[in-house]
This record gives sequence, structure tokens and C-alpha cells, in this order.
Amino acid sequence: MAMIQLLQRSLAAKLLVAFAMVIVVGIGSVAILANQRTTAEFDTYLSMGQQMAASHLADAAAAAYDQSGSWDAVARALDGWSVGPVGRIVVADRSGTIVVDTAGQWRGRSARDLALPAGTSIVVQGHSVGTLYAFAGAPVGPFAAGGGPPFGPMAGGMMGGGTAVDTLSQAESSFLDRVNRSLVLAAIGASLVALLVGALLARRITRPLRDLTRAAQRIAQGHLDERIAVGGADEVGQLAHAFNQMAESLARTEEARRQLVADVAHELRTPLAVVQGTMQAMREGVLPRDDPTIDAVREEVDTLVRLVADLRDLSLGDVGQFPLQRRALDLTPVIEQTSAAFAAEAVAHQLTLTVDLAPGLPRLEGDEDRLRQALRNLIANAMHHTPPKGEVSVRVQALDGWVEVQVRDTGDGIAPEHLPHVFERFYRADPSRARESGGTGLGLAIVDQIVRVHGGTVSASSDGLGQGATFTLRFPIAGPDPFPVAAPGLQPSETTEAAGSLR
Repeated sequence: MAMIQLLQRSLAAKLLVAFAMVIVVGIGSVAILANQRTTAEFDTYLSMGQQMAASHLADAAAAAYDQSGSWDAVARALDGWSVGPVGRIVVADRSGTIVVDTAGQWRGRSARDLALPAGTSIVVQGHSVGTLYAFAGAPVGPFAAGGGPPFGPMAGGMMGGGTAVDTLSQAESSFLDRVNRSLVLAAIGASLVALLVGALLARRITRPLRDLTRAAQRIAQGHLDERIAVGGADEVGQLAHAFNQMAESLARTEEARRQLVADVAHELRTPLAVVQGTMQAMREGVLPRDDPTIDAVREEVDTLVRLVADLRDLSLGDVGQFPLQRRALDLTPVIEQTSAAFAAEAVAHQLTLTVDLAPGLPRLEGDEDRLRQALRNLIANAMHHTPPKGEVSVRVQALDGWVEVQVRDTGDGIAPEHLPHVFERFYRADPSRARESGGTGLGLAIVDQIVRVHGGTVSASSDGLGQGATFTLRFPIAGPDPFPVAAPGLQPSETTEAAGSLR
């Protein structure tokens, strides 16, 4: 019980941890990718905007230069454009000398000395008269006084020619910060929602385990009728199904135990009552103390002895200590001699008893006395349930490494609902349990026990009431491994704590 509760708590904790890990990894990955993609797309947007601005500036510079032919006019025309995505404008003439600088720092210097990247050409009447360079942001750091080239982590990105932006304006940086904060808040919110959903799912998944715990506690208290609902075919559903099967088995075992006690008491009561009544009558002189009376008492005593012996054999079989004297033997004389012992009884009951033995039957490894006992029980059972003018036949043949023995009768038959139970101990189709309708109820159970300890199988079949019945035994042929578990194509007869009987 404690193990089931521990399993339940452990499974719930593991599910929550798994959900949390999936949530953190999934949402974190989405947030990081979204941040990177947003930044990249924003940079692309700014780059395109600055490229368009640089193109417009180059057109404005070309128009001013075309009208005046002076770079001063170009400087005046460009001075008002140093806003928005463009913070600084530099123009060099055809010789590469800087003639316009809105920051007023590089005028007269060589663009080549400053190692400026490719800019945007200023085209007048189909001829390039200079190059325009547009920078994002204002000059910062040591280049603000006109030092080295405006490149590196401290400089504004050069626009034109497709160069990227290295430094963003304050407004642009603020925009990205707001986007990143929104992503973080969205990730936290999504994580909380996902954890809540995960907790609900974990609770729903572990609900069958909680039901299983309650049902196990009920069974531990003796309520063997407790069952749990099977909600699906997954692992938890299979566990619930297995639990219900276990509960069914426990209930059957408990019922079989109670029934066994009642059956043993019933079987012992009748012969004991006969013995007690007869002895009392003899003592009081009601019955004479002659041989017929003593024989009647001895018959009931013999019944008690047989019942106790049968119960002992079944008990030994249950613990795997069924006594056997195994040796190689020929089954033909065993069948013939056992069947011959019933010849007189068959005549007395007006029955036809036939034996059909295939020639050249292989030898078996087994206990001859136990095999005779199994065959006697089957023939006696068949004759008891076959009316006069009926037939009982014994057929033996070899099939694919097995020797098959069939005992068939034309008697009462077995109803389909009784077939699965014919090998259960004390089981009788007749609910009145009258001794005239059967023996002690252990004959077929002992047959089942004997066949199984020989590595064989036993089965019963019938077409219905009044259609007779067939009992089939299969034994492995003697060889290197003469006692396999089961014959191919047949299932060994199942026995529970209360298995096997005569009909």
C-alpha cells in the first residue's frame, strides 16, 4: 500500500518536473529566438530606411550641385537633413577630398585616409561628381574631434553600400528594450499558465493511481468486490485492468477456499453419518451385526479413505510434490488392462466399451500407476454419465511428438457454461450434489493433476447436453526432454486453488 502511495506521489512530482522543464525550455527557446529575430528584422528595417534616406540625400545633393556647381550650396542643402535615421552626412568630391561634413570635423581630409566604406554616388547629368556617406547617430568617442575612421563598436554605422547599423539611437534602443520586456512578460505569463495546465493534467493523469490506492486499501480491509474503472488502453489503463484481474483472482481464490471447506464438510458428512447411524443401530440391536451390515460400514469407510487420499494427492500437486515413479513405459498394455477392468461393469450397465489403439505407439516417460489412475477416472466418469445402450470409446494415437488419448462417450454431455469448470475440485453440474449424480467430485481434478505433472495437457469438449463428451489427454513422447510444459496448439488446463472433478 505504501509502495502504491509512494509511486503516486513520485509520478505526480515527476510529471510536474517534466512539465516545468518542457515549459522552461520551450518558452525560453521561443523567447530567445523571437528576440533575435525581432532585433535582426528591426536592424534590417533601419538599414533599409537609412539606405533610402541616403539615396534621397544623394538626389538632393545632385540637384543642388547641378544648380550652383558649388559644394557650399550642397552643404547648405544637406544641413537640414541630419535628422531621423541619418545623424551625420559626409560628401567627398571626385578626388576623394571631403567637401561637406555636417559635423564640421573632416572637411578637407581624404576619404581614403579615413577608410570610409563605399557610399552613394552623386550623379549629375549622367556623371558622378562625388560620393555621399550617411551615418546613423552622432559621432561619439575619440572620432568626435575628427580623429580616426568612424568604425568600431563606438562609431555610428555607415549607410550606403549595404553596411549594417552598429549603434542605435536612443529611441530605437528604447523600442527594442520595450519589445524585450514584452517578450519576458509574455514568457513568464505563458509559463504560469502552462504550469497551471500541467498541474491539472498531472492531477488527471494520476487520478487512476489515487483510485487504485483507495481500491487497494479497500481490498486490504477485506472488500474483495472492489474494482476501479478502466479509462483507456494506455499504461495507466493497463495497470487498472491488471489490478481488476488481481482483485477477481483474489475473490475467486477466497470463494474457492470457502467452497472447499464446505465441499469437504459435505463429502465427509454423508459417509460419517452412515457409519455413525449404522453403528448406533447395531449397538441398539436394530441392525444385526452380520457381514452385510459390516460391509456397508466398510464401504463408507473406504469412501472416506479415498476422499482423504485424493485430497492429499491434490495438496501435494499444489506444492509441486506430487509423487511419481517415472520410467520408460509402453502405453498399449496400460490402456488395454485398464479398459479390460471395466468390461464387466460395462456389460452390467448395458454399455459398449471399445478400445482403438494405433499400431506402433511410441514409449512414454511416466508413472504407470498414475497413468492408470487418470484413465480409470476418465472411463468411470464416462460410464457413469452414459445411459444404457450407450457407448464409451478409448482411442490412442501418436501426433507430432505427442501421444493423444481420447475418452469419448455418448452420454449426458456438458453444457457450454459448465465446460470451463469441469476440472475444478468438487465441481458438479448438478447443484443438488446428490451422490447418485457423481462421485466425490475430485476425479477430474486428479486427472488434470496427473497429466500436468507428466508435462501433458488435458481438455474437455462437448456439443451440448445429450450429445456426449470427449476428454483428450496429450503426453510428450520420451526423448531428451520428456517433460515439456505444453503441447503445441493446446493450452494446459488451468487450475486454481479449487480445481478439478467428476461431472
